Formats: sequence, C-alpha cells, structure tokens
Amino acid sequence: MIRFRIGHRWKREPAEAPHDSVSMELDGVNLLPGAVEEPLVEAVPALVEAVAGLHVGGRRLAQVSLTEAHLELVLRRSGADIELQVASLSRPARLLRPPLRLDAEELAEAVRAGGQGFLEDLTQVAPRRLTGAARQGFERALRLLEEPVHFPEELRPEPFTRRVAPPSLPGFGFALDDTDDVLRRSAREKGPALASLLCPGEVWLSLEERPVAWRTSGPPFLTALELARQAADLARAVELGEPRFSFEPAGVRPELTLDLKAGEARLGRATFPLRGEALVEAMYHLGQALAVAMSERERSLAGNPYLVELAERCREGLSHLRGAVQPPEESGTAMARAAQSPGASRPLKVPGRLRRLRFDDLWEQRKLADADRGRLMLGRQGPVYSSPQMACAFDRKSGKQIWRRAATHGVAASTDGYSLAASAVRVCGFHGKGAGARWLHDHDGLRIGPLLLRQDGLLLTLSDDRIALAYNEVTGREMWRLSPPRTRRSYLGIHAHRALLATDSGYLYGLDLTDGQVRFRVSASLPFLGTPVPWGRRFVATLGQGSHFALLLSDAHTGEAAWTYEMSLSLPSAPLPSGKRLYVAGELEGEGVLLCLDANGQTRWQRALHLGPGPFALARLPGGVLVTSALGAATRMSDEGEVDWRVGAAGEQLSKALQPIISRGVVLVPGERVRAVDPDSGNVLAEVRAGAGLMALQVDSQLNLYFLDELGTLSAYRLVSHFAVVSN
Repeated sequence: MIRFRIGHRWKREPAEAPHDSVSMELDGVNLLPGAVEEPLVEAVPALVEAVAGLHVGGRRLAQVSLTEAHLELVLRRSGADIELQVASLSRPARLLRPPLRLDAEELAEAVRAGGQGFLEDLTQVAPRRLTGAARQGFERALRLLEEPVHFPEELRPEPFTRRVAPPSLPGFGFALDDTDDVLRRSAREKGPALASLLCPGEVWLSLEERPVAWRTSGPPFLTALELARQAADLARAVELGEPRFSFEPAGVRPELTLDLKAGEARLGRATFPLRGEALVEAMYHLGQALAVAMSERERSLAGNPYLVELAERCREGLSHLRGAVQPPEESGTAMARAAQSPGASRPLKVPGRLRRLRFDDLWEQRKLADADRGRLMLGRQGPVYSSPQMACAFDRKSGKQIWRRAATHGVAASTDGYSLAASAVRVCGFHGKGAGARWLHDHDGLRIGPLLLRQDGLLLTLSDDRIALAYNEVTGREMWRLSPPRTRRSYLGIHAHRALLATDSGYLYGLDLTDGQVRFRVSASLPFLGTPVPWGRRFVATLGQGSHFALLLSDAHTGEAAWTYEMSLSLPSAPLPSGKRLYVAGELEGEGVLLCLDANGQTRWQRALHLGPGPFALARLPGGVLVTSALGAATRMSDEGEVDWRVGAAGEQLSKALQPIISRGVVLVPGERVRAVDPDSGNVLAEVRAGAGLMALQVDSQLNLYFLDELGTLSAYRLVSHFAVVSN
C-alpha cells in the first residue's frame, strides 16, 4: 500500500511560506527520511506534476527536488510500473535504498489524494500562497491523475556495459552496467539532469598486489561525487601536515585509516603501503574518467550540470596537487625563469629601460547606481561592477554591456560571471550572459550581497551584512548558513578549506566549507574591523574600537591564537603578510608610519612615511613593500626599512586609500591623477586624470585602465604606446 502524506504542523502555525514534512510510505516504510521541513508550496505541486506527466504517458522520466533534505526523487516509467530512486546529495552522496518498482495506478491515486487534500487545506489556511499560473498548473495535474492510465508499448532498449580499469596503481576502476540504457535514453528524451546519470555499476580500488582492495556497488556517479568530496578533505589534511586521516570511502565500510607520515594505510585488518597524495590523485582521476566515459556514450551528457560540476571539481583538485615544474636544460645550463603567481601578467617587452607610457580614452559608461558602495572587479571578458541593487559586466574592448542583474533585495556578483539576485520571496542564481536564471529558490526577504565568493562548488555571500550563506552553484540549494548573535556587521573570507567570518561583536568563526559546521570560535576583546588575511597556514585579523587597535594571529585550521599585538597606530591599513614578516601602516601622532613585525609578533622596525595624512594602502614588491596614501603619494621601502624611492602627492585627497596595483612590471598608484611608476626607480612613466571622486581602480593583463568615480561613471583607457631608452 502506498500513501503520500503531508504534515499538519504548518496549519497550526501559519507562516508566510509553509514548511512541513513530506513522506511517501510503502507498506508503512517511509521512503523519504529526513524530509521534515520542506517548502510545501514548491515540493507538493512538483511531485504531483511529475507523477501526472508519467501517468498520462507523455513522459518517461521525472525528477523532484526536496531541497531542505537534499533529496532527489527520480521516477522512471517502465510499462505498468514506475521505478523510484531516492538519491541523497548530502554527505555521503548515495542512493538511500535500491530502486523500487511501484504500481503506476496505485502511486497516481496516492499522490492525487495527498495533493487534493493539501490544495483544500491551503485554500482554507493560506489561500494567497498559491495563485495564478501555479495554482492552475497544480489543478491541471490533479485532473490528469484522474484520467485513465495509458501505457504505450515500449521497445526493449539495448543494454550497455563498459568496464574501465585503473590507469595506474593506486587507482580506481569502474563499471557501467546500464541494462536499461539510461545514459542514452534519458539524455535523448531530454530527461532530468540527475536521472540521466543514475545507471547502475560498481567502483573498486586497486593497489599493488591487491587488484580489488575495496569495492562498492551502486551508481558510479554518486560514488565518484562522494570520493571527490573526500579527496578535498584528504588533500587538506596532507597540506596541513596532519599525522593521520580516517574515512569510509564513499560512505561504505570498512574504514580506511591513513598514516600520512609513514605512507601506510589500514583497511579492515590489512595494512599496505599507500601515500595520501597518490590516493587523492586517484580519487580525482576517477571523477574525470567517469565524466569522459559517460560523455562518450552520449555526447549530450557533456553539458549535464551535475557531470560538469564533478569534472570541474576534480580538475580544480588536481591542479592544486601539481608540484613545481623544473625549467628545461639547454647545453647543460638551466634556463632561469621568474616564478609568477596565478593571474600575474608578463612585464612589457621593451629593448631597454622603460621611460614613458601613453594612454588614450577607450570607452565610457555612465550612471552606474550606488557607486559610493559599489565594487569594481575584473573578469575574463572585462570589468564587472557590483553594487547593492545592481551588477553588470562590460566588454573590455568596446564597453558593450554583456549582462546585467537588478533586484530589490540585493545583488551579489563574482569576477567569473556568477551572480545572485534576491527579491522579497525569491533568490535567483545566474551564470554568464544568459537572460534566464539557472535556478531559483524561496528567500527569507533579507538583503544579500554585494560580496560573492566562489569555492569548491559553493557560492558564499552575506545576508543583511552579517549572516553567512552558502549556496550550491549548480542547484541553488542553501547548503548552510550562520547567523552570529549580537552582530550588526560581519566580514567573510576564505582560507583553504575554511570560511572565516569575523564580526563586530568580537567573535571570529572558522566554518567547514562543506557543511558549514563551526570548527572553532575565536573570542577577542575588541570588534573585528575587516576580513581576515591569510598568512600561510594562519590568518591575521585587525581589531579595533575608538583609539585602541590590535592585530590577532591564529591558526586557520584549529583557531588557536598565536599572539595578539596591540598597536598605538590610528587609521590602520589592512595587514600585508610577506614571507616571515607582516606590515601595517597607520598614523602615529598625526604622522604616517609603517610598522614591520616578525612571525612571532615582535617589532622589527618602525619608519616614518612622509606621505601626508592617512589612511594608507600596502602592496608587495620584490624585496620590499609599497605604501600609498589617499593623496596619491607613494613610497617603496626595503625589507630592512630603507626608503628606495618616494613620489609626492597627485592632487586632492581621495575619500579612501585605494589599493595600488602591479601589472606587467608597472606600478599603478591611485590618486586624483593615476600614475604609472617604475617599481625599481620610482620614475613616473605616465599620468591619467581620474578626478578626486575616484572610487575604484582596476588594470587588466593588457595594461588597460578602468576608473570608477563617485558619479557612477566607468572610464576605460588603453595603453597605446610605450617608450624605452636603449643603451649601447
């Protein structure tokens, strides 16, 4: 007997958006465990419409998402039966039980009775929650469930089997045992994304002298997804130098215990040699190999969002495992090449010493809203502007608007084209220039953004300037949130596998990126003033209130505080870690001062800047540090505190000190006149007037300049020529 049941608590406690339990019972056994707080207005109509589509014979596949429980219901019609699979995408990703065959007529009647009862209750308790097209679609689906069932004759699909051995040892192999040809049929029928990937099979781990050290049956996609998640955890443990790491591969017993120092592993009662780095690499290679095998079977699966996310997760994980590449040798002599950080640009190619640059107007965009609170970033195609209620991107060459998002309750945007837009009842996720949202979900009506961070398949932002939120970038599920008590302002950052949330209430939370669990909480006697800055395996944060300021250094994995340094400086800059030293600039008795600390929190030296009043901004240069002021003045100091060069003010004082930018071997110093400066000699190579209302500055890899002023005007300038002095 099949029963579709909906909780009744929401009727006793009416809410704007009713949430309650949803269950489907087969002979008294609940097939949907954990679905206890689902948005009923979304979940119930979706399930009714899915079963109705299968009932009338127009669809063969359907998928229903229970967002709060992270469950996906996959329904597949097979003759007079409907096969039900319940997949959990939480940790660990798995099928809750083997596929079940349900009688199609009995399932349709159970869903119709439950849906009709919910519609009647909703009409009485909260009639305004389901109106217009949504109500019409719900009622139409209920009518379809009353019609006679029609089962068209189906041809027996050609079974598909493929077995892929591990490419190396240690390594993971997998087998796809697709007897119903799910991969090809689902994709060609444009079925739901996850339903197209849940073909049965198995995954095994091969080691030297142990061809099958571990094995699990089930959809290889879910196994590979969970192993990729666990690979990230293991990689972090290796990076942090932890002695041991234990986990159940893909959530399947027995437990695998790794001795990361000795390079040994224990699985059950057996012990064998296994390095953590090699196992991480094998886990990531499994996800990539599976994505290739499925795409080769059905080409349209190459664009499946679940498969794309798995491949990108594995590709990103492998990129973090790459070691240093040695330069090639020619005639026995190694060619020395300067190491460049990711995203760094090559210096300008000049035959001699660079003496002058020339910039010309390129394009201009006006009337960008909320420029005083906006952020100017640089994406792949050009500048990205993000403000509290609007975000947009422009082409770097023509200035043409690529995409634009606007919303009443906040917009958040990142440099790589991802954006969130929130209204009073919905939050939508976008990627790239497409007009339609990739996903949308209910929203609690708080403001979000404009900050948006992307890491490990998550989109992280702030709600109401204090609540940390994490969404799945593909499905839009809210993976976790943290609402710190007694807080009006929070600062969100990412350090490896931790999300760091600093608050003005004096607490800093270290959250696990995967599930949002609070791994540590740091309590300070002063409020935090900004986002924590990574420094190796640790982070440094600025504290302050009134005339009292301090720096706090803590371990990013455990939160253990190493030291706290109380400063007598006012208007302190953001701290700048550099090797084993830490720099911070501020005012001391009305004069600008640069302070250098060592890794133990001891003062190495303190130097006067002679740049005028603060605030100041810092940037790292080889062998020294660059300090700029809001007046556009700049100075370079060596690591020992010696002044290498200094340039004076560049006009009126800006409203804040902007970060200097180093690009293509040239330093761009913000000010009323933005100046390009030689980082070695301090010679001014070019000046471009930006105005005293300059709010943000960006420079791309072609040394093109982008200015945002207080009136909302975005101006672009291109480098048209550069001149050098050639010495014979």
